[in-house]
Amino acid sequence: MNDSLPVVPYRRVLVPGTRASVPARRDDVAAGDRIVVVLEQADGTRGAVGTTAEVRGVHAPDFGGWMLDVAGEALVVVLGAGDRAEVVPVDRPGDEAADLVGEVRSRLRRYMAARSEAGQGGDIHIDIGPDPVKASHEVASHLRISWPEIQAIFEAGDATARLRLEAKVLDRETTLLRALLGRKTD
Repeated sequence: MNDSLPVVPYRRVLVPGTRASVPARRDDVAAGDRIVVVLEQADGTRGAVGTTAEVRGVHAPDFGGWMLDVAGEALVVVLGAGDRAEVVPVDRPGDEAADLVGEVRSRLRRYMAARSEAGQGGDIHIDIGPDPVKASHEVASHLRISWPEIQAIFEAGDATARLRLEAKVLDRETTLLRALLGRKTD
């Protein structure tokens, strides 16, 4: 059965397992409600995949509108473009996802080491869990790439597809950082 949830467009991607304060133009949500947060591009187009979230708090800032304190839960396909949309869960492992977690973990550590060397605050002791779905979310939360590129990772399909794409992005970004530092690239 599909859920119908309020849609909250956001200029960033809400990664499952993370929290954020999301500006909203709607006043019909309260703490405890479930919503779907969808990336909205500058031209107004929205991503096909969003993140369900629990609203943990709502407040009205002095500058107007509403701020929703949310906790991202799971990736979903968003069916429809209105203020509410049917959502269908898409978080599934895929055939080879479990085998990819260790490889992606190593690449993430190399990437974080390169970020640290470049003064970008990378934690070289980073780890991701063994669950491939959660691991794909964790990796996405550490990438310092454009929001549309994060969205493309989430729209790639199951955790196998996401982890494969993240491995390529990690290799590319590590190579770029090492080149900027004048280091030999592997």
